[in-house]
Amino acid sequence: MKTKAVIAIILVILMVLSVGAIAVTEMGNPHANAYGNSSFYPNIPPGNGLNATINNHFKSQHNYGAKLKYSASSGLISGKYMNSKFKNGIFTNVTYNLTSKVMISSMYATGTSISSSTVPGLFSGNRTIGSMFIAENSSSFFVLHNNPASESNVLVNNGTLYLTIPSGATIYNTTDNTQVTASANASMNSQVNGSLFNSTASNNMMFGFNHKMNAGKNMIIIDNKGTIMMMFIHNGSFTITKNKIKISNSKGPLMVNFVIPPGMQNLSKNHAFVKNIINGKISSEIALNRVNGTTENNTVNYNSSVFLKYTGNASHEEMFDVNSPINNHTIVSIFISNSTLANTGHIYLKFDGKLATYVNESALLNETSTTQAYYSYVNSSAGMYVLLYIPHFSNHTVDVYNVSPSSLAASLASVSYTDYYIIGGIIAAIAIIGVAAVVVRKRK
Repeated sequence: MKTKAVIAIILVILMVLSVGAIAVTEMGNPHANAYGNSSFYPNIPPGNGLNATINNHFKSQHNYGAKLKYSASSGLISGKYMNSKFKNGIFTNVTYNLTSKVMISSMYATGTSISSSTVPGLFSGNRTIGSMFIAENSSSFFVLHNNPASESNVLVNNGTLYLTIPSGATIYNTTDNTQVTASANASMNSQVNGSLFNSTASNNMMFGFNHKMNAGKNMIIIDNKGTIMMMFIHNGSFTITKNKIKISNSKGPLMVNFVIPPGMQNLSKNHAFVKNIINGKISSEIALNRVNGTTENNTVNYNSSVFLKYTGNASHEEMFDVNSPINNHTIVSIFISNSTLANTGHIYLKFDGKLATYVNESALLNETSTTQAYYSYVNSSAGMYVLLYIPHFSNHTVDVYNVSPSSLAASLASVSYTDYYIIGGIIAAIAIIGVAAVVVRKRK
């Protein structure tokens, strides 16, 4: 009987350890329960053509993000990150909720009808799908995203997009963004003009499925009292009269991409950063946020030759790759929200595995070194905005920490040793119980 009791004790210990392992596995997979149930998906018919493309994307990603609500009777569109009203074909008071600023007072389009046979599934009315609001008629197509970058995309066929900006806002414009090559600009225009909704690249341009936006030659920047919105015009031209903007193409479809880079909101250095984007010094920005339990990275490329990519994270660390076929120095910016990496008040940055040198923002923005990497950062209530000066190009790795890498290494080492002691203690306990069982058996 004593032997059976000891065996039972061992089995209980093993069961407890197994349950603990399962718990750790589930904790390590935040999506295990959130997205495992097929009933989580909204009831959207598969459809064909365009509808199928949208629906299949969301189901393949297993994440509908921060959902939007839309009332057809009132016209109100409401979500965590953006609000607006859509009635009689006109958007009014498109608001960025994180700063409570109206970025577009009104927006509507006129154009020539698109054949439904050209884009199957295009005309399905106004609706929300997950984090997107879609409004469409025979000549225009609008997509508004409810995410921290408040991405929006507009297509107008042979016509004009009309925008009214709040009267107190500042409008910056460039009709020749020098950071975009002629070939890259022609390629983006071609995606709009010839193959829209028929390729992965054009779908990403229209729907923002990859949360990446690329500037073209035509770029407008809106600053409404510290909240910054970028407008990228592809396959069209624009005019600005006071606070009114007209974007047109009378010979084919035009597309406008809107984005509100999360890291640039209400920063004391906003004016300097905007000027340095227009002047070609800041080439790319990436922003990390947690949305509905998932890390979402929104990328804005102002320079068509620089590629900035988020590659993953570890304890107190976010990792990126950056590369370019050119060999000119440039600055890239990275915003890391408090929801992805806590703001400790300090940033440490490794460039190709070595600590970069910290300087203030003014020094970094005027740097010209061809050998030394520098970084700076600005703390805000929402997170940390990091600037990295890259002296020359090949393929580079970037590691951003909110604690000193040396102290992190020491901490991880101590944790590892503790784990070994715990595992060793468990093995020793099982061994002792096993020996006890043998002794009991011998006594019997």
